[in-house]
Amino acid sequence: MKINLKYGDTYKELNLPDKNLLKVLELEKVPGLSDVNQATIQALQNPIKSKRLKELAKDKKTAVIVVSDFTRGTPYKRPGHNLLVPIIEELNAGGIKNENITFLVGTGAHRPHTDKENRDNFGNEIVDNFKVLSHECDKDLVSFGKLSTGNELLVNKLIKDSDLVVMTGLITTHYFGGYSGGRKGILPGVAGRESIRANHAMVCRTGVGIAQLKDNPINLEMEEAASKTGVDFLVNVVINDKKEIVSIVAGDLKDAFFTGVEACNKLYKVKIDHLADAVIASAGGYPKDVNLYQTMKTMNNARQVVKEGGTIVMLTESREGLGSDAFDKWLSRASSLDELLSTKEKDIVVGGHTAVINSKILKRNDVYVVSSMKKDFLEQRFFKYAESLEDALDKIKSKHGDDFKAYVMPQGGLIYPCLEKEQSRGL
Repeated sequence: MKINLKYGDTYKELNLPDKNLLKVLELEKVPGLSDVNQATIQALQNPIKSKRLKELAKDKKTAVIVVSDFTRGTPYKRPGHNLLVPIIEELNAGGIKNENITFLVGTGAHRPHTDKENRDNFGNEIVDNFKVLSHECDKDLVSFGKLSTGNELLVNKLIKDSDLVVMTGLITTHYFGGYSGGRKGILPGVAGRESIRANHAMVCRTGVGIAQLKDNPINLEMEEAASKTGVDFLVNVVINDKKEIVSIVAGDLKDAFFTGVEACNKLYKVKIDHLADAVIASAGGYPKDVNLYQTMKTMNNARQVVKEGGTIVMLTESREGLGSDAFDKWLSRASSLDELLSTKEKDIVVGGHTAVINSKILKRNDVYVVSSMKKDFLEQRFFKYAESLEDALDKIKSKHGDDFKAYVMPQGGLIYPCLEKEQSRGL
């Protein structure tokens, strides 16, 4: 069977014999909304467990709209729609003028956006007419005090200085936060480095995992952080495998988010009845495969469907390499995976947390990477190198035999695969 898998802005062809293919794991085929602008307006007019945004804006002078950075893939601007314009119109209707609306890019601990990235993601009409600022996790922070965990909550001062705080973003599953979107816009989105570090350092605690919220200590701290900062309104979307918006939720931070999580599960959850010898997964192309750091979500999703000792093949262009200096240092300087896994929580830094949690998978499975990165570079960081998909298949055959069984995941960064016997762990 021939399958085209996304790689950066292009494709690579996988030629997998039918006898080796268990199934191509894909999202349910749900078409994108025919009129995103109108659907956004309807969501804003009928908010979930909240007053309308224009009512919340009355008697307020300033507003900050938190937007996701480009690596998250939130489709703010596409031909025929701009998700942000109806939000602005609601704020205007409530009396807040454009010059008093600021867009804050929730970069977390990532680098700031370039002007081109702002224009590509939010549109010229936003960049040319509004203040668009990138959060920087070491600058312009204020304290909101201690969280129940004992960690101090440091957040971008714009959140405290603004009369109204609106959160936007994309809801997908997340391998240690449970789900992206919602409360995650504050922590890590616009939080200080130490607050992000302390939160992400809990990656090895009980309850942390994909699609887990209720008993997940990382999620619970994120929820508390968003509540403590006083987020006024949420607008989140769910997308299909073509990156088209299929669902828009708006309203109360918690209730609208949970509604979006239900829509996410309905679309992304794919049940399997047994584990495979191997899985071949594309991160879904740019920007999901912009670097290896972002592709870790794909690796964690793929891990759900492969046997212990099985093989994971990841297709990721990774034009920016690893994508995190800390991630790189922790992997390259460690003498073994066991050394990483034995790291004490207090010593885990931002970026290092990704090395620690993913060491579990690198120890459990052979992980081959098909990318623009060099063999020595990958192997010095505990990954295995494959020159091409054909080379990766040869390596799978060598380990598992000619009759190996494999799943293929064309959208590894989106899909939520799980065994049939698993029960929902979400809310």
